[in-house]
Amino acid sequence: MLEISNDFNLKSYGRFPEELSDPKNFKDRMVEVSRLFQAMGESYLQHLGDDSKISGSEKKSLIEFLENILLILVMLRKIDFSPVDEETYIRKERGLFELRLRFTDGSVWELTGSIKPEYKMKQRLFKEWFNSTFSMEIKTFYAVYGNASMDKVITPDEKVQITKQIDRIIAEIVEMIVYIERFMLFQ
Repeated sequence: MLEISNDFNLKSYGRFPEELSDPKNFKDRMVEVSRLFQAMGESYLQHLGDDSKISGSEKKSLIEFLENILLILVMLRKIDFSPVDEETYIRKERGLFELRLRFTDGSVWELTGSIKPEYKMKQRLFKEWFNSTFSMEIKTFYAVYGNASMDKVITPDEKVQITKQIDRIIAEIVEMIVYIERFMLFQ
């Protein structure tokens, strides 16, 4: 769960679920990202229904999907593509939006960060973000991975590219969670 303070300091932490944290379960992690992404889209469309409005419980459901996708991406980053990284920084807009991802004791992780007042959070509709930005970032992740794995060997440089794409998605997810929690209006 992502905690957001009044001055937009961010904190989340957890432990990787055992059933997905075995390095041999790489395919399961990749499939889980896709499954959660699709289920989130279906859930969103179902929630909108005839009234085109989002309630508090529906917002909570969207955040849970985003947090679950975030967890799997953090696992992919640590277990499959950049296992030596103990700590990494993800920045947007010259550091006005900054995240620190830290790994301790194997399957324990911590995400901290901040959003400075000067950072311009995009005012957007969830549907547009999901259909354009988020889906494009997910598709790009699978494309980068697919291209890297075509020869059945993922080089260190290819792992760096995949990790960069994962980091972009992590930043998008965290920003959207903050947006939903603090700025998204009931429609």
